[in-house]
Order: sequence, then C-alpha cells, then structure tokens
Amino acid sequence: MLRRAFCIVIAAGFCAVAGCGGVKPVTGGTKGTLRIGGELLSEIQVTVHRVEGTALQTVGFGVTTHDGSFELVTNGAQGPLRLVPGDYRFTLESAGAPFQVSQEFGRPETTPVKSTWGAGDVTLNLDVPVTAIAR
Repeated sequence: MLRRAFCIVIAAGFCAVAGCGGVKPVTGGTKGTLRIGGELLSEIQVTVHRVEGTALQTVGFGVTTHDGSFELVTNGAQGPLRLVPGDYRFTLESAGAPFQVSQEFGRPETTPVKSTWGAGDVTLNLDVPVTAIAR
C-alpha cells in the first residue's frame, strides 16, 4: 500500500512538472483580423510569407476565430511570431470554413494579399475582396 501511494505521488509530481493539462496554445504573436468582402470570417488559415528580394520565405501562420481575429505563430506552432519591419505576402486556406478559397489566394507567388509592416505597427488588418471565395 505504501509503495502504491509513493507511485501515485511520483506520477502526480511528473504531471505537475510536465503539464498534464494538455496542449497549451501559443500566444504572444502579432495579432490581426481578416475581412473577406467586408465580413469577418472564421476558420481561415492565414500563412505569412516574408519577401526577401525576389525570394519568399514562409515564416508562420494564424487561424481566424469566430470574430475574424488571429494570432500569428511560427512554423510548426513552436512559438509566437512577431512581425519585423518588411514586406509580406499572405496566403489563405480554408481550415474548416464552409467554402473554399480561390487558388490565386493560396499561392504566395500570386496572392494579391500583401502588406508592408512598419516598426510602429501593432495590429495586422487584412481586407480581402470577395473574389477570394471560390465559386
């Protein structure tokens, strides 16, 4: 009985250290909103591609919530993504939304969703035409 109690205490200790509460969301990245045709939409993955000369580097993503907001994380959701000054392109993909996004918006080479991020910028607001929704 004493051995069993000891095992339970050790297991509880491991859970406390390891965080048995499940997966914790990554927070602290650049926050933004996505509007398509003026409407805030949920379940859209916004992937961030940094423009470096003629090259494009995928640096992270975010997924919109019920109010169209998102918070950026690094590739693989390893940590928060805070945008640094520079030029960016954004691709869009349905992450469960009841519609598909037009192919043009899904490729970094052809997406019309672009932004220049400045040192003083705080929130990323992406306004996308309704043509982003595939018919």
